[in-house]
Amino acid sequence: MRKLFVAALMPALIVGCSDANKQHQQQPTSFFGGLFDRFEVPAIQILNLEGQAIANAQVLIGDALNSPFAGNFLTTDENGQIALPAGWTTPANITVQAPGYLRVTYMNQEPSSLTIKLRAATTRAQFEIKGVARELPVEDKDGYIDFGLVMPAFSKMDLLAFNITNVISPQVDRISVYGQNVDIPANISLPKQSEKYGLFTVTLEKPSYRIYAGQQGIQRVFAARGRFAFKGVLEDLKNGKEFYDVINDIRINGGGIRDIDVRTGSTKLDVPTRELNFNEKKEVNAPTHRSDEIFMAVGVSNQSGYLIPTDVKKIESGKKLNVNALPGSDQLLLGVLMKESEMKGEKAGGRMSAALSPFTAGISPKMLPLIADPSLQNGELLFPKFNTVEGVNPIATYTVLSKEEEVQQGSAKVKLMNPQWEIYASDWQERMAIPKWPNEAPVSGKKRWEVSFIGSQTASQVGLGPAIIEAATHVTHSSLSF
Repeated sequence: MRKLFVAALMPALIVGCSDANKQHQQQPTSFFGGLFDRFEVPAIQILNLEGQAIANAQVLIGDALNSPFAGNFLTTDENGQIALPAGWTTPANITVQAPGYLRVTYMNQEPSSLTIKLRAATTRAQFEIKGVARELPVEDKDGYIDFGLVMPAFSKMDLLAFNITNVISPQVDRISVYGQNVDIPANISLPKQSEKYGLFTVTLEKPSYRIYAGQQGIQRVFAARGRFAFKGVLEDLKNGKEFYDVINDIRINGGGIRDIDVRTGSTKLDVPTRELNFNEKKEVNAPTHRSDEIFMAVGVSNQSGYLIPTDVKKIESGKKLNVNALPGSDQLLLGVLMKESEMKGEKAGGRMSAALSPFTAGISPKMLPLIADPSLQNGELLFPKFNTVEGVNPIATYTVLSKEEEVQQGSAKVKLMNPQWEIYASDWQERMAIPKWPNEAPVSGKKRWEVSFIGSQTASQVGLGPAIIEAATHVTHSSLSF
């Protein structure tokens, strides 16, 4: 039975794409209203994504303490700045760390004025959002299971740093179905409904969902309205088929969105599911791919800078299917390519190629190839070589180091991969020396390096940092756990 409910989660499994980067105009800091601005003296400026200066941030210029020059480890002033050291005369890696933010490295920077933006770190504290997915069209004994799937709305950064626990909850809620215990993912909202199964009537009920955020503040939440034929999907799963084999039998028909200001340990939020109707259909042609690979097409709607899924279909190589879209919205199509053997288990989500394009009827997405995992040798990451596809320009290599942490979610402890350090480099790199942060003790426990090669159909080069997300249209991703 549990696989039945896991099947309902797939529409959002590989959505992971949207943009939360905010623009901010720097204000002059001088008494004379801008006569002397921040960069009158060449400086490195450290800001957060909202454009606010970060004081007391530590800045390493080079790959280690006092290398390539003495005095290369500095601290920003109250304006979030450091003056350029006289010893910095050749291109060097710039690494920045500040409390409450991810450590970040910009690779191979020229000795000149530079602005570096830090992303807020996810805390170990977990903030619960719970409630009901409302207005699901339940009708007993109609042959269908109606469900709500509740998740955070996605930013485009999630395309690069996707966390599957944002979609498939690591938590479960246990209910009794015909005298048997069934574990249902916590972010499913399942109103009471009864269906015939053989000679029996089966009653299902788990009205409340719960999800978790790692940060306080405004959170955008999306509840999808879906249904599937109870008997057909159940029989397929009982006969050994996996959720991606039955995904085309699951219908995502609409949903609703709500914003909530999370400030306490638990916040109640009921989300309507009939405000949006995904009743426009557009044809998608699958690209040619290997027989051991799976291609999925995800309809996406841009809702004020956040992306929500409107449908998902598995399409065989060279075939075509209709995918639901939200009429009148900014419609996008996310193509996702994965190895079938890596759809479950420890390798799930390890390798993926994704392409985000305007959703035009008859679209056939161009996909970057799946790539081998990176390796780590003597403090250096070695990356696989591969070729781009026509029209996709290599613009950046984005690497993230995460560590496994145990956090409290509700009554249970859950292990999550928590990002610690992100590294940006121009173009597609074949190797990357990891800077040595001064006086840092080795970190115990499970860790993971993830690498994303970022391509664009709209730009040939971009500045490093979160701004690369603006231009990204293609990503191929792999990882190394150690």
